[in-house]
Amino acid sequence: MSKSITKIISGAGTIIHLFVIPVFVLVFTIYYRPLVIYEGLSMANASFTFNATILFSILFVTISITRGCLYLIGRFKELSVIPYLSWCLAETVISALFCALYIVLMSDGLSFFETAGKAFISLFAMVIYPYAFLWFGFELRSRTAEEPAQAEDTSLIRFYDEYKKLRFVIAPEAVMFIKSEDNYVQIHYLDKNTTKKFVLRSSMRALEEDVAKHGLIRCHRSYFINPNYIKIVHRDSSGLIVAELNQDGFDSIPISRKYQNEITRLL
Repeated sequence: MSKSITKIISGAGTIIHLFVIPVFVLVFTIYYRPLVIYEGLSMANASFTFNATILFSILFVTISITRGCLYLIGRFKELSVIPYLSWCLAETVISALFCALYIVLMSDGLSFFETAGKAFISLFAMVIYPYAFLWFGFELRSRTAEEPAQAEDTSLIRFYDEYKKLRFVIAPEAVMFIKSEDNYVQIHYLDKNTTKKFVLRSSMRALEEDVAKHGLIRCHRSYFINPNYIKIVHRDSSGLIVAELNQDGFDSIPISRKYQNEITRLL
């Protein structure tokens, strides 16, 4: 997933889009009064400004729903550039349809499909600016955030949360294992011979590339393990392959069959 898209569909990015796009459209419409929109909103039974405000409300509600759905999808599935751009286009189409429906209901004799086409063209011509501006802003922010990281000590593991904020830094040799639990991961580590745990809101998939670079390996869909802390690998009473740690106080860590050969090779 592009880091800028990750930020765009985060909670903060969702709220920013929710307000910036409808406000931009409202201000642009009232101030510049594009001819196509002005003709559609200049009705005998309501003023142009009133109708523009109603369309702002329609746009606000529509984007609230679409961005809310996108935020939920982003928590469980990675999105690339093309799916995100497709979502933005669909968002614009849906908004245009609802705006056209309002105009047709408030007017006499207008064709819905003709009005919807004009609404889409007008809306697309306006929202492309805030969409592009916000994308550029999030992309610039992502690149700026990456620059200090390039100069950081690469011998340490840096754990970032789902919003790409740095939450925890530790030497890889201190990490015993990482366990996934719901939307969080538990990082179990040694600190001056004392076992501790750090809970991070993230996913195993988001961590996998970084922890693998520092010697931790995947042994189960819910576990990463440091081979240096494995005491023995065996089958438990139920026949499952498990690893026992050389530190007291921990349950056996399950090892999936697909990872068994890799674990055995490293011991």
